This record gives sequence, C-alpha cells and structure tokens, in this order.
Amino acid sequence: MSKKNKIAAKNMIKTKNVATDIPQLRSYRFDFLGKSKFVVIISTVFIITGIVFFLTRGFNFGIDFRGGNLMEVKFQKDISISELRVTMEEIGYGKAILQSTGSDRYIIRTVQLTDEEKTKILDDLDKKIGITKPLIQDRNVAAGFSQTIIKNALIAVAISIAGILIYVWIRFAVRFAIVTIVELLHDLLIILSFYTISHREFNSTTIAVILTILGYSLSDAVVIFDRVREELRFGKTDRFPDLVNYSINKTIVRSLITGTTTFFPIIVLLIVGNETLKDFGFGLLVGIISGTFSSIFIGPPLLVLWNKRFPVYKK
Repeated sequence: MSKKNKIAAKNMIKTKNVATDIPQLRSYRFDFLGKSKFVVIISTVFIITGIVFFLTRGFNFGIDFRGGNLMEVKFQKDISISELRVTMEEIGYGKAILQSTGSDRYIIRTVQLTDEEKTKILDDLDKKIGITKPLIQDRNVAAGFSQTIIKNALIAVAISIAGILIYVWIRFAVRFAIVTIVELLHDLLIILSFYTISHREFNSTTIAVILTILGYSLSDAVVIFDRVREELRFGKTDRFPDLVNYSINKTIVRSLITGTTTFFPIIVLLIVGNETLKDFGFGLLVGIISGTFSSIFIGPPLLVLWNKRFPVYKK
C-alpha cells in the first residue's frame, strides 16, 4: 500500500470513530480497584485480631494513663535532657517521662514504685550525676489524672476528624468527605490494633502518632481525589471505575516517593533513638504504611461502590 493510501486509510478510521461516537477509554497499567479486595481482607483480619487482643488483655497503658510516681530532682550540675535520658536507660527506666524545669532540675515520672525501687533510682542518679536532697517534689500521680488526658485526646481526634470532614466536603463533595473519614477510621483502627497486638506502651506519644497519621492519610487521599476531580472534568465519556483507576495510576509514583522519603527518618529513629522515640517511630511506620494503602485500596473502591449504588458520575 502506497503512502498516500495509508494516510487515506487512517483518515477513514478517524472519520468512522467520530461518526459513530465511540468513546476512547483511558488506558492504565495496573488495576488497583480489582486488587483492592486482597488489601481489604488483610486489613479486616488485622483489625479483628487487634479487637481480640484488646478484649483479652487490653492496651499496655503507660504512665500518662496509669498514674505512677513523680519526683522533681535538683542535680549538682547542669545536665541536658538527652544525657539524663541515657542515664535513666542505664538504670532500667528508659520509659520514664522527663520534663525540664531548669538547667539542673527535672521532673521524673515513672510507673508506681516501691520505696526500695525509688531509693535505688535516686542512689544511682546520685552516683552517676549527683543530686541535691531533699527532693523538690516526691509524690504519687493518681490514675484519675489519666481521665483528663484520655478526654483531651478524644476531643483532639474528634476535632481533627470534624475539621477534615468539613475541609474535604467544601473542596470536593459530600461523598468524597465521607469516604475520606472511612479511610481515616480504617487507619485509626489499624494503629490501635498494632498497639494491642504488639503490646507496646500506649501513652501520650501514641496520641501524637495518631494525629500525625491522620494528617498524613488525609494528604494522600486528597492527592488522589483531586486527580479524580480533574479527570471528571475532561473524561466525561469514561466509565467512573476506569477514571478512578487511571487517577490512581497517575498519582501512585507521588505516593510511593512520599512514603519512601518518610521512611528514612523513621528508620533512623528506630536505629539510634531512645525508647520514647522508638515507640513514636514504630507507630509512624505502621500508620504510614496503612495510610498509603488505604488511600489507594480502601477509599477509591468505596467511592466507586457508592457511585454504583447512587450514581452521580457515569458508571
């Protein structure tokens, strides 16, 4: 066939497509929606396991929630909080909460101690650093104090979720907002299940982890939903599931790069950090993995199912 005939044939094909108005579907490399059921199964099993562990042994609450001893100690020289943390780890109380009240004064909060255990801690601190007696404070922190922390933590999470709902509602639509909240609840249950299964200490740092992960998960969800919204403007002939799959494929590199770069400082925390930082790092690691997967395999499939049941966009 001559070059002129080939051009004529191509023009005939284009004319035929325009004349018959055949929609040209967007192509994508990987069917994320089709594989989402495997992630849903894994998440469901993990959450159910977490619930079982919660019912059988509960959370391993830390000092913030259980109460304990509070000592305010004046040292014989200035000392940094990192130096004091190392010393506390050496004497076996690395999870103690330290709060500086001066260059040479610290509040040390520990689990409930016997008189012998308290005496040993003070003797070891006196040998390694040198302390001034009597102590500025030496008292028990009642477990009832933890109720205030729990109440404030729940209020913080509730306000965060409400703010996220309003933000996504205004920026996108109601169904996007509700699906985002379901994603965040999924990530919250995954993190809580991790703490019940691993029996790692649940303390005020855990609350910081939860709030951090909620923000991270929201960011991932907004990136994908924003792409879906843009594609809805230009891909009106595409089926909604194909459009969502196409949007995920276009944003997956960004999600993976963000997750990977976040892993590096977390790995450093797990390797060289103290006990408190390691608890923070483990929670972040699990939360980031959960947030990345939920924004790809949980939220978008829910959005497609919702549209299938209550269609607004093309099925």
